[in-house]
Amino acid sequence: MKQKKIGSITLSGLIIGPLLGSGIILLPPIIYDISGNYAIFAWLLMSIIGIFFALLCGELTLMFPGEGGIGNAIEKAFGLRMKNLSSIFLMFAAFMGPIAVMMTAAEYLHAWLFTSSIKVEWIAIILLVLSGLILLFRLTFLGNLSLVISSIAVLILTSGSVFSLLFHHRNEFMLQEFHVPSFGHSLLLLFWIIVGWEIIGNYSEEVENPKRTIRKAVFLSAFVITSVNLLIAAAVQWTDFSSGQLSIQLTGILYPLFGGLSIGLLTIVAAGLCLTTYLMVAGGVSRLMASLSQSVPALYFLTKKLKNGAPIASILLLMAIHLIVASFVMLQIITVENLVALANAFFISNALIGILSAVKLFTNRLMKGIAIFLSILFGLLLLRSSSVALIIIMFLTLLFTCYKQGYRWARFRKAG
Repeated sequence: MKQKKIGSITLSGLIIGPLLGSGIILLPPIIYDISGNYAIFAWLLMSIIGIFFALLCGELTLMFPGEGGIGNAIEKAFGLRMKNLSSIFLMFAAFMGPIAVMMTAAEYLHAWLFTSSIKVEWIAIILLVLSGLILLFRLTFLGNLSLVISSIAVLILTSGSVFSLLFHHRNEFMLQEFHVPSFGHSLLLLFWIIVGWEIIGNYSEEVENPKRTIRKAVFLSAFVITSVNLLIAAAVQWTDFSSGQLSIQLTGILYPLFGGLSIGLLTIVAAGLCLTTYLMVAGGVSRLMASLSQSVPALYFLTKKLKNGAPIASILLLMAIHLIVASFVMLQIITVENLVALANAFFISNALIGILSAVKLFTNRLMKGIAIFLSILFGLLLLRSSSVALIIIMFLTLLFTCYKQGYRWARFRKAG
């Protein structure tokens, strides 16, 4: 049976929700706490960077389509080993990041519905299992589901933000002293809002008319995501929270319009966006695992797919890994903060290799210039990442490099 391919609107559904994700729920008040009235500038700068990154990922995907995603471009630029290294970085990130995302959803559900009757970790585990099973449906269903969830989330968040800005805004817009380290820390945290664009390539084999569909989806998604991010950041920064009923959280922004429904609506939005994030990341990485396993006999079983195109073996393996990591969190072997820091560093590393491949492959001066700018920025962000993650990243990079050089030296010695 021929698999039905997805169009630009459905593909946008797979992008918008995940790119907004848990970040749009958690980051606005945090960034405002760190940078004060300069927060909106941090959001604006990172949104522009996100648009550049989206454009770059879309063009790389069109140049080198396939389930391997941007890894195909990396292979063309630097060879198979570097492609495998970047794929490992992305897989490591996907092993940890989704657990942190689901813990966020679980905390909102716990506070709204379950209070003390069940532990947050158990709610997260239930969500992980349900999300993994949803991945077994055809991609058109996943895209449409994500589109519906994203549309509801955007409608609730934007309407609440617009109402608060219009009728509950502050009249005071004074800027305090600019603090460079705080602003830099805000930018590092805001990297979370652009994670995900590099995964769009893993779906390229399942879209109709890729050139038109991917470009249209990138443009539409980037416009919606940028608009929502800036609107909510502005609402957090300029809404009057002087009323005793309000606090500098998204519930405070929604309260003027939705009243007592605010907590429930925010919980639904948070859980929905976290679900779409999981579906995009886990769905994309499971397809990457299936693609990579085609050339490894011992892992060839991971290429098994259902008739609807879902890579069932890779999905089940990824779900098992997520449950194991979630168990580590429950046993307090690792914290959610540790997972976020590690996942962030691996996402940046994977993206950085992809950007460097664009520097080498693009002939258009504008695109090459954007790629050079992003490679410098991502490199600086990586240096500010978790020291543990940096050690692991350096070890894996040296391992791949030394293995390659050692292999060449052995062949040279043998030939001599």
